[in-house]
Amino acid sequence: MDLLAAFGVFLAGVAGCMAGGRSLAWALAAGFICFFLVGLRRGHSARGLIRMALEGMGTAFKVLRILLLLGLLTALWRAGGTVAYFVWLGVRLITPRSFVLVAFLLSGVFSLAFGSCFGVVGTAGVILMTIARSGGANLAVTAGAIMSGIYLGERLSPASSSAALTAAVAEVDQHTFQMRMWRDTPVPLLLTLGLYGGLSLLFPIQGVDPQILSALEEGFSLTWPAILPAAALLILPWLKVSAIKSIAVSCGLSAACALLVQRLSPGEVLRACVLGYRPALPQLAELMSGGGLLSMVNVVCIVLLSCAYSGMFSGTGLLTPVTSRVGTLAEKAGLFGAHVAVSLGCCALFCNQTVGVVMSAQLLGEEYKKRNLPPMELAANIGNSCINLAGLVPWAIAASVPLTTMEVGASALPLAFYLWLLPLWCGLKNLPKSG
Repeated sequence: MDLLAAFGVFLAGVAGCMAGGRSLAWALAAGFICFFLVGLRRGHSARGLIRMALEGMGTAFKVLRILLLLGLLTALWRAGGTVAYFVWLGVRLITPRSFVLVAFLLSGVFSLAFGSCFGVVGTAGVILMTIARSGGANLAVTAGAIMSGIYLGERLSPASSSAALTAAVAEVDQHTFQMRMWRDTPVPLLLTLGLYGGLSLLFPIQGVDPQILSALEEGFSLTWPAILPAAALLILPWLKVSAIKSIAVSCGLSAACALLVQRLSPGEVLRACVLGYRPALPQLAELMSGGGLLSMVNVVCIVLLSCAYSGMFSGTGLLTPVTSRVGTLAEKAGLFGAHVAVSLGCCALFCNQTVGVVMSAQLLGEEYKKRNLPPMELAANIGNSCINLAGLVPWAIAASVPLTTMEVGASALPLAFYLWLLPLWCGLKNLPKSG
C-alpha cells in the first residue's frame, strides 16, 4: 500500500508539472523522496538507500559528458553558421511537390548530427513549419514528417544522449550498439521515404517565403566551412572515433567557424557556450536562438534522478512484484513485445523517455540473464522500442515538446511514420516462434 501511495504522489506531481509547464525533474525529485520514505519504512537504512541511489547515478555519469558537450554543440553549430547553412541549402532545394520529403530529409540530417529531437525541432523544425504556414502546406503532414526526421538520430547519432543512456544501462559499448541500430533501420527508413514522397505529391506547397532565405543570407556568412562540423560528426564515428571525441572535434570546428567565418568575438562565443546563442539580427532571434550548457541542466537532472530511481529500486527490491509480472508477459508476447508494453506504459505514466529507457532495463534485464542472452540484445530491444515509442505518447515530453514547438496538435503523430514503422518492423522480426 505504501508503494502505491508513493506512486500516486509521483503521478500527481507529473500531472501538476505538465499542467503548469514545469520541468518533470520536480516530479521526479518528489517521487524520489516518497520512494526513499517507503524504503525507510521497509527497514532499509538512510545510508544504505543513499548508497543505492548513488550507485544507480553512476550509470548517469557515463552520459553526462555527452550531455554537456551536446549543450556546447547546439550553441556552437548555431553560432558557427552550420545550422543556418543547412537550412538555407534545404530551403533552396524545395520544390512545390517535394516539400514534405525535404522536410523529413532535412530534419533527419540535423538529427543525425545533433542527436537531439528537441534541438532539431527548435531550429529546422520551426523554420520548416514557418515555411509550411506561409506556403499553404498541410500542417499535420509537414509536422508528421518533421517528427519522423527529428527521431532518426535519437538511436543513430553519436551525439544522442538517448543512445548513450541505453548503452550505459545495458552495459555495452555505444559505438557497437549504434552499429547494431543501423542494421534494423533500412526497411522502415525506405518505407518512410516512400510514404513521404507520395504525400509530397498529394499535398504540394504553394510557395516558399523568400524572406527566410534573405534573413539567413543577411545574418550569416553561408560558405562551405560551415559544413565541416557536421561532416566531422557524421564521418568520425564510422572511423571508430569515440562519440566524446567526435563531438569535441565538431565543437572545435564550430568555434573556429564562429570566430573566423562569422566574425564573432571570443566573448560572444564563450557567452553562447554557456548561456546559448542569440543572433544579432532580430528576424532570426526566434529561429536560431538556443543551445548552451544551461540548456542541458534540466536534462541532466532528469537523467540523474532516473538513474537514482533505478539504483534504489534494484537495491530494495521494491519492483519485484512488477518484475515477475513482466517476466510472465515476456513468456507470452516475447521479449520485444514485453519491451513495447513496458515502454509505452513507462512513457505514459512517467511522461519521459529517459525514465522509460532506465525502467525497461530495470524491469526486463533479469529476463535476458535467465535466457543467457548477451547485453547487446537488451540494448537493441530498448533502442528499437522505447526511444521511438516515447514520441507517440501525446502527453509525454518526447511528443508534447516538439508538437508545442511546432504549434500543432496530436493529429500529426499518426503521420510520423518512422516512429511506429521501426518498432512494427522489429516486432515482426521478433515474433515468438510457435512450437
